[in-house]
Amino acid sequence: MALRVVVGYTGGVGSTVVRLVQGNPAFELVGVLVHSEDKDGKDAGDIVGIAPTGVIATRDVDALIGLKADVLAWHGIDWQPELIARFMRAGTSVYSSHGGWFLPSEPSYDLIQAAGEEGGSALIAGGNIPGLISDVLPLFATGYSADVTYVRAWQKDHVPHYPSAFQLGEFLGFGQEIPEKVDLDGELSFADASWQWCIGQSAQIVARALGIPYDGTKLTKKEFGAAPEDLTLQPSGLHIPKGHVAGARWTLTAYSNGKPFYELVNEQSAVLGLGDDWRQDDDEPNWRVVVEGSPSIELQFGLPGSHDGPDHVAALNAARAVACLPGVAATQKTGWVTVLDLPAPVGVVSGALQS
Repeated sequence: MALRVVVGYTGGVGSTVVRLVQGNPAFELVGVLVHSEDKDGKDAGDIVGIAPTGVIATRDVDALIGLKADVLAWHGIDWQPELIARFMRAGTSVYSSHGGWFLPSEPSYDLIQAAGEEGGSALIAGGNIPGLISDVLPLFATGYSADVTYVRAWQKDHVPHYPSAFQLGEFLGFGQEIPEKVDLDGELSFADASWQWCIGQSAQIVARALGIPYDGTKLTKKEFGAAPEDLTLQPSGLHIPKGHVAGARWTLTAYSNGKPFYELVNEQSAVLGLGDDWRQDDDEPNWRVVVEGSPSIELQFGLPGSHDGPDHVAALNAARAVACLPGVAATQKTGWVTVLDLPAPVGVVSGALQS
C-alpha cells in the first residue's frame, strides 16, 4: 500500500518533494500546505510545474491534520514544534528539514515526545546542513577509525541559484552590509544564532554516538566575501549591491570536557573566487570531512555538473527527505529519533531501471 504523504510548503525543496512523491508509486500525495493566498486552492501540480495531481493546496492546517496521513514532509522556513506536534498526535510521523535534529536539550522535547506517544508517531530531521555534512558523513567516517580525537567538516556551497530570497538574505546574510566587526562573545545576529543553534544539535548527535559528554557549541569565527559588482540572483531575484555580503563563512566549535572535539566550517557564496581560500569553481566538492584517529580519514562529497537545471543542493535535500519518509513512518519508536535510531535510507531508482 502506498505511503500517504502531506507536504508542508512549496518552496525550493518542498516543490521538489511534491514532484518526487507524485512521480513515485510507493507514495500517494494526499495534501499540500502552502503559505500564500495565491497558492491556496490551486492544484499542487500547477504550483510545482507538473501535470495536475488532483490534490488541492490549502492553508487549512486542521484539514490536513484530519487526513491522518502516514507522514508529513515539513519544509517550512522555521521550526514550529507546536504545529508539528498536532500532526504527530493525529498519528502522522514527520520528517523536518528545519529543526528537530537533537531535542533533549530543547524546550520542545517534552512536547514532541508526548505527541509521539499519543499518536504512535515519530519525528526525524535532516538535510545537507544540519545533516549530511554535520553529522551523517562524520559519523560514517568515524565507523572506520579508532581512538578518535577530533572531527572536522567543511561545507563550500555555491548557491546563486537557490530559489528562496528569504533564506539567502536572512539565513546567509546575502545583500546585507558587511559589518566592521563581529562580536563573537556578544549577542549574535539572527543568522549567526540560527547556525549556532542548529549545528549545536548536530554536534550533540556526534557526541552521543561517540559516547562523550557535550559542553556546548560556540561560533568561533565569522568571515565575509564582498560582491565585486552589483548582482541580482536568479531565480530568487535577490539583489546584492557591490561591496555587500556575497559570501559568508561560519566556524563553529563544539566542546567536550572543556576541550574542542568537533569543528564545522560552513561557507556559503553567491560568487566564485571571493578569496584565495574561498570556493573557486563549480567542480570543487561541496563537502569535506576529516576524522583524526587511528587511522585518520578524509572524505569528500560533491555535486558535479552545471547549474543549468534546478539548484543541486535543494534537489539533494528533497531527495533525502523522500528517502527518509518510509523509515520514519515505519519505525516502532515514538517521539523524536535521529539517524542513530533508524537504518540508513536508500534512494529510489529511476523508472528506466524499474522497467
